[in-house]
Amino acid sequence: MRGAQGAGKSTFIAEAGLEPYALSPDALRVQMGGVIMLPDGRISINPNNDRKVWEEVERLLEQKMSRGEFILFDATFQSQRDFKMPMALASKYAYRVTCLDFSGVSPETAKARNLMRPQWKQVPESVIDRAYERFASSPLPKGLKVLRPEDLGDGGLLSALTDPVRDLNAYARVHHIGDLQGCYAPVAEYFQGGFKDDEFYIFVGDFLDRGIENDKVIRFVVDELLPRENVALIYGNHECHIHRFGNGQPPVSKEFEHNTLPQLLAANFTVGEAKRLVARLKDVFVYEYGPHRVLVTHAGLSRVAEDLLLIPSLQMWKGTGRYEDPVDATFAGTMAGTNWLQVHGHRNSAKLPIQASANSFNLESEVEFGGCLSVMVLDGAGGFETIRVVNAIHRKEKPSAFAPDPRSLISEGALAALKGHKHVAEKRFARFPGLASYNFTRGAFEKGAWDATTLSARGLFVADDRRIVARAYDKFFNLEERAETQMRNLERSLSFPLRLFVKENGFLGILGFDAGADELFFASKSTPESEFAGWFRDIVTMQVGEGGLAGLKARLRDENLGLVFEVNDPVNDPHMIEYTERHVVLLDAIHRTETFARLGYADLQALAAEFSLGVKQDGLRFDDFGAFKVWFASVNAAGRDYTFNGRHIEGFVIEDAAGFMFKIKLPYYAFWKSMRGQKERILAAHQSGRPYDRSKAGQWGSDALAFVEWAERLNDEDLTRDIITLRSRFMMR
Repeated sequence: MRGAQGAGKSTFIAEAGLEPYALSPDALRVQMGGVIMLPDGRISINPNNDRKVWEEVERLLEQKMSRGEFILFDATFQSQRDFKMPMALASKYAYRVTCLDFSGVSPETAKARNLMRPQWKQVPESVIDRAYERFASSPLPKGLKVLRPEDLGDGGLLSALTDPVRDLNAYARVHHIGDLQGCYAPVAEYFQGGFKDDEFYIFVGDFLDRGIENDKVIRFVVDELLPRENVALIYGNHECHIHRFGNGQPPVSKEFEHNTLPQLLAANFTVGEAKRLVARLKDVFVYEYGPHRVLVTHAGLSRVAEDLLLIPSLQMWKGTGRYEDPVDATFAGTMAGTNWLQVHGHRNSAKLPIQASANSFNLESEVEFGGCLSVMVLDGAGGFETIRVVNAIHRKEKPSAFAPDPRSLISEGALAALKGHKHVAEKRFARFPGLASYNFTRGAFEKGAWDATTLSARGLFVADDRRIVARAYDKFFNLEERAETQMRNLERSLSFPLRLFVKENGFLGILGFDAGADELFFASKSTPESEFAGWFRDIVTMQVGEGGLAGLKARLRDENLGLVFEVNDPVNDPHMIEYTERHVVLLDAIHRTETFARLGYADLQALAAEFSLGVKQDGLRFDDFGAFKVWFASVNAAGRDYTFNGRHIEGFVIEDAAGFMFKIKLPYYAFWKSMRGQKERILAAHQSGRPYDRSKAGQWGSDALAFVEWAERLNDEDLTRDIITLRSRFMMR
C-alpha cells in the first residue's frame, strides 16, 4: 500500500476488516521504540530505531511469505528503492504483488487528515510534502500491477484480487488426477488415448519424489501439461523442492537431493523449466460445472472459506489441522446442504475410498508404494466416476532416506533398563507403530525413586531399531526440592558463574527427526498424539513456514539434533502468565544421543535466528554464591511484586559452569497456580453439592482468602474460565 502519511491507508485497512493481515512499520516503531517527547515538545513515535524496525519488517515479511499469508504491507513506498526488498522476497516465494496506490489523494487532504490523528501519530507537513515530491519524481517499478481505491468495485479489495471462479461448463468432462509422486507408469496407462481438447484436466500436486520414474514424470509435466490451456496444476507440498531448485537454493530433502534431483538432471530439466512450472502452479482452483461448485487444493480444507485469498497457502499445501484429521468428514459436515464438492490429495491415513464423504473426494492412495493413481471424473450432468490405476513400477519398500545415524542409537543395555524398570512407563502409539516413549511414573516422583534410568526417562522417544527419534532434558529439580538443590549444599557444589534463564510459562514441545519416515517428529511430554502435540506443530509451522520446516528437518537430520521448546498458547492452553500471541520459545538443541548433550547458548541463538524463532532469554548472571544469595533474598522480600524487566514470569532455570541445572518458581506464579487450584476445587464443590474447605487457601494469606470468597460467589460457567481471565476480573472488582 503506497501513499503519504494521512492518505488513508490505515483507515482503509480498518474499514475493510483487514487489520490482521497488515504489516506496518509504524506499528513496529511503536512496539519497539514507544512514544516519546521530541526536543520541540511534540509527542511522537520514537524515530530512533529505524534500522532495527526495518530489519524486523523484513524478518516478519519473509516469515509471512514462507507461509503464503495474505499480506497488506502498509508503508509510504516513496521511491523505487523502497520496493526492492519486498519485491525480492515476492520473487523468492512466487507471490503476486499488487500496489494499492493512495498517492492520488491530494496533499491538502493528506495534511488535513494528518491533523485529525492523535498527536503522537502526526508528522510535520514537510514530511508529507517530501513524500509527494518523491512520488512525482520516482515512477512505480515496471510490470507492477496497480490499483487505486477509486478503482475498487462493490466487492472491495479482496474481490479485485481474487481469481474469478472458472466456468468449465464448455467441457464434456473434468478429470481430477491424484498425487503422481514420481510414478509415470499409471499416468501413461491413464493417458494412453491422449488428451481431449473438449475435456479439462486438474492435477492435485506432488508430481515428484519417492517414485522411481521422476525423469519421465517431469518431462510429461513440462512437455505435455504446461503447453495445454485445458490443464490446471495445483501446488503440493513437494513442489517446494522444484521451487527451491528454480531459485538456486540448495536441497533440504535427502530424498530430493539423492533420488529425485539426479533423475531430473538426467532428463535435462532446467532452472528455466522449473520457473515456468512454478509460475503455472495454483494453491487453489475453484470452478463451476453443471450443478456443482468445486474446490480443489492439494491437501484439503475443512470448509470453503468466504475469502479463500485469506487462507495461507501453507494450509492449501499441508491441509487444515493435522495430517490424520478427518478432513473429508469435516467438510461433509460444514458444507452440508450446499452444492459444493471438494477434491484433494496428500493425506489419507484412514485409507478411505476416493469418495471419502458425501461431498469430498480424496485422491491419495500411496501410488509411490505400489498403490494406485486415483482419478475422479465429473460429467456435466453432475455424475461422477472414480478410477484407480494400479502402479506396478515402484520401490518395493517404503524408503528410509538414509541409514540411521549411529550416534542416535541407544545401547541395548540402556533400553533394557528402561523397559525393565518398575518406575518407567513405556507407551506405544497407534499412528506411530514401531515407536515408543519412556517416561518416569508418578510413583517415581512420589517415592523419590531417582536413578540414572528414571532421570533419563523424560520425553524420550525410541524406535524399535533403537534410534532415538526425540529426547528432552534429563530430569532436574526445583530449589530445595532435593538434597542436591538445597541452598546449604549448593553453596559448596555449584561451579561459577551461574546463568539464570527466564522460565516461560507454557507446555513442553519436543521436536525430533524420524529417519524411518524421513519426517520431523512433534511431541509434547510423553506423546505425539495429544492435542498439545498438534497445537505445538501448528504454532511451529505458523512461525517458520514450509521452507523453515524443510530447513529444520535438514538440520536435525544432519546434525543428529532434537529441539525442546516452551509452547505458549493463550488460545488453547492459558496458564498463569499472560501472553498475547501463540508462539514457541526455543529452550535447547539437544543431541539425540543416549547421554545428555546440547549446543552452547551462542549456537542456540544462531539456530533460532536462522529460523526466526524466539530463544530462551539469558536473564541474570552471578559470579559467586554470595551475590546469588543476596539476590534470592531480595526476590523473597519482594514476593508477588517481583518482576523481571517489568513483567511477571514463571521463574528461572539456573545453570552452573559445569552444566548442573535446577529451577526457581517465583512467588507470583506460585500464588496464582494455587489460586487456580482453589477455583477448580470451588467448582467441584458446587457441582457435588458439598461445602468448600477454605483451610488450604489460608496459608497464602489474606489476598488468597479474598480471592476465594470472591470466587465462591461465581457461577459454574465463570469458574470454568482460565485463571488469567478470573485474575483480571478479581483485580478490577
